[in-house]
Formats: sequence, structure tokens, C-alpha cells
Amino acid sequence: MKKLLLFVSAVALTASLNSCSSSSSGGGSSMSMKVGGTKKTFQTEGVAAGGGTTYVFGWIGDAEDPTEQISFTVTGTGADKITSFVYSSDTNDTYTSSSMTSNITTNSTSSSKGTFSGTASNFAGDDVVITEGTYS
Repeated sequence: MKKLLLFVSAVALTASLNSCSSSSSGGGSSMSMKVGGTKKTFQTEGVAAGGGTTYVFGWIGDAEDPTEQISFTVTGTGADKITSFVYSSDTNDTYTSSSMTSNITTNSTSSSKGTFSGTASNFAGDDVVITEGTYS
């Protein structure tokens, strides 16, 4: 399931990179969040931005066989601008949320930065609570 998620995310990211400007998300490309109270720090591929939409992707572990992954779409600046949130956990569960509580302070072709939190669910209906999410 992780390899499938990685493949789908890579295809989406490649398509967006081919049609949009590339960006390093501001000067460091960092992303972290707490999942059920446990802090997770992700490496990021960077972001692809264009037309007011930014695609963010990150992973933990080896990029070719990550233990955990995160991806989401940012649709502007301000409150609640994260959609299509996907988190693949180290237990091979994939959690999704159509919207997260967020505050996006920067979202342009050269930089994207914000905070996020919320609840995501897997296919079995189990939830994970995401808190203290940040990316830049």
C-alpha cells in the first residue's frame, strides 16, 4: 500500500511540476506534526506551485521505501486552505481528510508556509488526531 501511495503521489507531483513552477518551500523545506501525541519530522521533496495551488509531499526514512508519508494540497492563504490530506503511517495504514484546520501565511510560486491540525480516517473508519503540524 505504501508503494502504491508513493507511486500515486509521485505521479501527481510530477504532473504538477510539469505544469507549474517549482519551489523550494521557503528556505529549508521542513515539515513536522504530532500524530496521536507523537512528533513526526518529515523530509520534503519541496513543493510545486502554480495558479494559487501548492502541492506538498514529505516522507520519513528512505525516499525510495519510506516508512511514513504525507501529502496535501494548499489552495491559497488564510484559514482552512489545506485539502486532499493523505498520511501513510508506519503501520501501513493510510489516513485521509478532505480538509484540515489550517493557517497558511505564505503561498506563492517561490514559497509556501503554514500550520495545520485535524482528524484523518483510514478505510476501516479508525481516526488519527494530527496536531502541531507545520511546514515551510
